[in-house]
Amino acid sequence: MNEFLDIEQEVESLCRWGAARAGAIVVLPLVGSLTLMANEFYMIKKIADLYGYKLDKSAAGAFFGALGGVFVGQTLTTVFPFPPLQIPIGICTTYAIGKVAHEWIKDGMPSFSNKYNAIFKKAKKEAESLVPMLTQSPLKDKPLGDEKANLNFDYGK
Repeated sequence: MNEFLDIEQEVESLCRWGAARAGAIVVLPLVGSLTLMANEFYMIKKIADLYGYKLDKSAAGAFFGALGGVFVGQTLTTVFPFPPLQIPIGICTTYAIGKVAHEWIKDGMPSFSNKYNAIFKKAKKEAESLVPMLTQSPLKDKPLGDEKANLNFDYGK
């Protein structure tokens, strides 16, 4: 039972870490969307590591492909520089992606279903209350991984 609680706490820390970082990354002109995706990839990879799964680019590509509309909307926030809008969207979306990834990984990384869309919406709403704290968090300055990595996903092809 303690192991389960430890993993849950670690996942929450990783989601907050990735979300705080996203709040800082999303305002970067031009490189923001790619760096944001790398940030989210490493957050998801670290969650998978907690469960002993090796998350490769193919599995991550399938995950990102299933949430495709989320990334289109989030990418648009990096194109139009308006930090009061960009930061909360980056934080809330990244936090919700981490929560969805956690449930998806716990479930054994199955095909996506409406269950994950509902988790995303709920987590995004929950994240709204975290925005003020995460914008001030020192975690925003700590990279999750190699943000310059080549993230050409094959989307399961």
